[in-house]
Amino acid sequence: MNLLKLAVSAVQTVFRKLYIPALVTLAGIATTPGSAAAGEYLRLKVLVIVYTNTFAGSVTSSEVENVRREVDEAVEFIWRSSRMRLHLVVDDLTLHDYVPEDHFIQPKPGRYVLPYWTRDGASGSVVDDLADFGYASDSYDIVVAFYAFEPGPERRNHFGAGSYGVDSVLGKAGYITIPMTWAPKTFNDYFEHEFLHILSDIFREGGSDTDLPLLHNGDFFEFLNGKDVSYEKWMLDGLTDADYTGKSRRWGTVQGFKDRDGDGVPDYSPYGDDLRITEETLGSSTSEPDTDGDGLSDLEEAIAGARSGTDPNDPDTDGDGLLDGDDPDPLKASGAEAQ
Repeated sequence: MNLLKLAVSAVQTVFRKLYIPALVTLAGIATTPGSAAAGEYLRLKVLVIVYTNTFAGSVTSSEVENVRREVDEAVEFIWRSSRMRLHLVVDDLTLHDYVPEDHFIQPKPGRYVLPYWTRDGASGSVVDDLADFGYASDSYDIVVAFYAFEPGPERRNHFGAGSYGVDSVLGKAGYITIPMTWAPKTFNDYFEHEFLHILSDIFREGGSDTDLPLLHNGDFFEFLNGKDVSYEKWMLDGLTDADYTGKSRRWGTVQGFKDRDGDGVPDYSPYGDDLRITEETLGSSTSEPDTDGDGLSDLEEAIAGARSGTDPNDPDTDGDGLLDGDDPDPLKASGAEAQ
């Protein structure tokens, strides 16, 4: 067993040295943050629809609320992972009207997908629903449809989730379609993964040199780096500030924020937005880039983990006797002090 572990470790080391740099080159992303204008972020508007009642099943109100919580977690994850350079403004729409089978397509017999368009002879579609509720063209950058779907002997979801690029629905918006087949009481990252596909399309169609073509390498990335490392976070963090805010485009708007100490963390949310992490929410200083003096800036503290950060007001977040700035893993206690 020890020899096997050593062999696996050796393979991982070699592939880290060869595979990750190659992945970076092919994806066209940087491995360190950029240095474009401080105090700005890209703001994308997202409409999330939940269809609670379809020919393939229904979901409860508590399951709908869980989806809303998942999307909210994804908004914070994207904000954290992008180094506070990408914020999603989400509006919700819950529809209880029955969605018949003729609204769906079958790429393969018995494999269903809810598209945005109206099929020939069908009674309606996502596009029709949006028109019925008066949503204007170009009012959103992304539309996401979660829909009730219980697999059975004669039907399956065609995939866990799927996306169609920009200019699909409501004029310019990209479209994401997600069947609620994963037991909607638990967390999944379908939203985050498909969002990155749309973001890649936004960059490409907006004339940016940045692209994210290798979004299905997550399993191998986790093999090399461990399952606690988020591939989606690595991709978002690899983009530069200029990727997010330096290119004018049809999708999203660039929003400024106050950052008096220049540490990259907004002092507070600009009017009209609800940023998940700011100096105000962290309780950190707006005049000191490293509030607790532990060697990690407040920004580095906030983005330390995939879904959580270290405490910018505590120099030893995990209580193991090492300053966060000196600790290889400041989110996990180690050594005798952790006993």
